[in-house]
Amino acid sequence: MARKPNLNNYPGVDAFPSTRKGAKKGEVRYRQRYTGADGKRYWSFHDFAHEAAAEREKQLQAIREHRWVPPEVSKAEARRAQEAQQLTVGTWVMQWLDTKRGKSRESTLQTYERTIRNRITEVEGAPGVAKLATIPLADLKKRDVYAWWDEMAKVFPTPTTNRNAYIHLRSACNEAVEREIMPSNPVDVKAARVKPTPKEKELPKTADMQAILAATPERYKLAVVLFLFMGLRIGEALGLKRSQIVNEGTPDAPQWVAQVRGNIQDVQDGKGATRAVEQPPKTKAGRRDVPIFTEFNDVVQAHLDSFTGAPGDYLTTTGRGNPVKATSMRNILARAKDRAGVTAKITPHYGRNWLITHLAQNGATPAEIGQVLGQTDLKTITEVYMKVSPEHTRTVLAKVSAEQFGSGGDVI
Repeated sequence: MARKPNLNNYPGVDAFPSTRKGAKKGEVRYRQRYTGADGKRYWSFHDFAHEAAAEREKQLQAIREHRWVPPEVSKAEARRAQEAQQLTVGTWVMQWLDTKRGKSRESTLQTYERTIRNRITEVEGAPGVAKLATIPLADLKKRDVYAWWDEMAKVFPTPTTNRNAYIHLRSACNEAVEREIMPSNPVDVKAARVKPTPKEKELPKTADMQAILAATPERYKLAVVLFLFMGLRIGEALGLKRSQIVNEGTPDAPQWVAQVRGNIQDVQDGKGATRAVEQPPKTKAGRRDVPIFTEFNDVVQAHLDSFTGAPGDYLTTTGRGNPVKATSMRNILARAKDRAGVTAKITPHYGRNWLITHLAQNGATPAEIGQVLGQTDLKTITEVYMKVSPEHTRTVLAKVSAEQFGSGGDVI
């Protein structure tokens, strides 16, 4: 049997019979006690006298050095430190995303989530990129963020997606600072502040677009007109109701107008299935009336005669009367493009480029173009969308030459 310690050697320590469940008869525990810097009495129990004495000395030393805090505060800090070590960057970014639910559109959140999973939390084939998610949030350093950014840029040649991932990471860490989970935000990469230059899009040829329209099934031709020629976003075109196509002309000379009041977006449910969800416009500019070129009056009338139902029904539906998902519409367009023998790259969004450019070439101001397109960012219109053709440039220069110098010749 172990010899009992001489408590005279341990001031401030005394023995008490153990009250722990399963304790043997005669078993004792040792209590250390001291007066804290706040004047209150504190104590704690230990299995051995030397442990109790060591704890007492630790507390007294902290008092002497003016760094003592009450035990409950110390325990809370230790608990938070342990939790911080368990909270990794990957876990926190997903928790941050959850705080956005109910405040942002579900389709927007799903776009965010895809980017976060592909570049932060579920990165495949790039261990240097995937490492970021495993770092405890409280230990995240600027060098870790730089290492992630540099490796991501090397492995994934997708500057826009990479920068979006950076933006989400920075926002999540800003929220962590607000909640006092981390002291400061180390996500600050100089190169990531610069918005990537979008890839140059070649202006689609009108003849190619007309050929695609001709090869499109009748049920979907009006939708193609709306997003390929009239500048509607694909979700806006598919979200139109029958009542939102109105004739502001006469029966003999129709002027059909598309009243854009919302859009539908593809959203995944919890089982991974995709469904079309109706949403209001993101901005006030998205709510607008767009006159349809009279060139397409026959397309509009044929569609209204054959493929529409009640005023509140969707304008474009599947053969079963369901709304058309954007992914399905893109596939329909791709097949029509193949049937038409068009090899140039043309997607639904190219129609906005085409319309903006031709409106500009015919004298429309950026503000007027923005009104038609539902686009408030005039800089985007002028710098990204507007692709003035070389032929138009030569024509304009020839006009200036003739006006100023009386020359009617071509500009070389």
